[in-house]
Amino acid sequence: MQSLFEEKLSGLCRYWSEAVALKNDTEDRLAFFGAQLPGLLAQRELFCGILEGIVRGGSYPDTRQATLFDNEFILYRDRGQRFSVWMYLYGPGDYTPVHDHTSWGVSGSALGELAVVRYRRADDGSDPGSARLALAGSELLKPGQTEVTRAFDEGIHKTGNPSAASLIMISVYGRTLRRRFLQLFDPDTGRVQAIYPPRVRKQMLAEQALKAIQGDTRQRPNATART
Repeated sequence: MQSLFEEKLSGLCRYWSEAVALKNDTEDRLAFFGAQLPGLLAQRELFCGILEGIVRGGSYPDTRQATLFDNEFILYRDRGQRFSVWMYLYGPGDYTPVHDHTSWGVSGSALGELAVVRYRRADDGSDPGSARLALAGSELLKPGQTEVTRAFDEGIHKTGNPSAASLIMISVYGRTLRRRFLQLFDPDTGRVQAIYPPRVRKQMLAEQALKAIQGDTRQRPNATART
């Protein structure tokens, strides 16, 4: 059974889904969510209810669902896989690592001022394990303001909370494109690290273990064979 707050958000997202289904162009979808998201960010009562549910250990949002980062919560997934809605909670001074995305996104603050620091690649990207980044700009978003994130190298950034209070960021992301992993960047060392979703990571580990055990079985002599 849906909670009151889950039902309220789901109703809004169903409207979004119907509207976005008519927009095949990425720029049109970005413009749509750029116009729609501020209305959601202003619903302080809705987010109070969602946070109270988390504190009580309620079923929505599902805090047991595995995610890439421990401060993110999945609020809604469109059945048509057109978009999803996520909530990020930042403590005082918390920032994400520098990272890219595998889809477009629109993000904004529902509480506190959101810092967004953007980077561009200053290399040709030929080495998947390293990258040379240059600062491309930064901004501080007040509650209700939004920013656009693009996929892959166009969307390298970090977000965070420069204040001594809590921050709530809400993000709408589009369908995942091609690549199944995010990349984390270290601007100081140039190191690039691939981060896979938990489900994909488990599949990869299982595949590696399966190949290892199959190879080991083929190499071992049959224990029941007679000499």
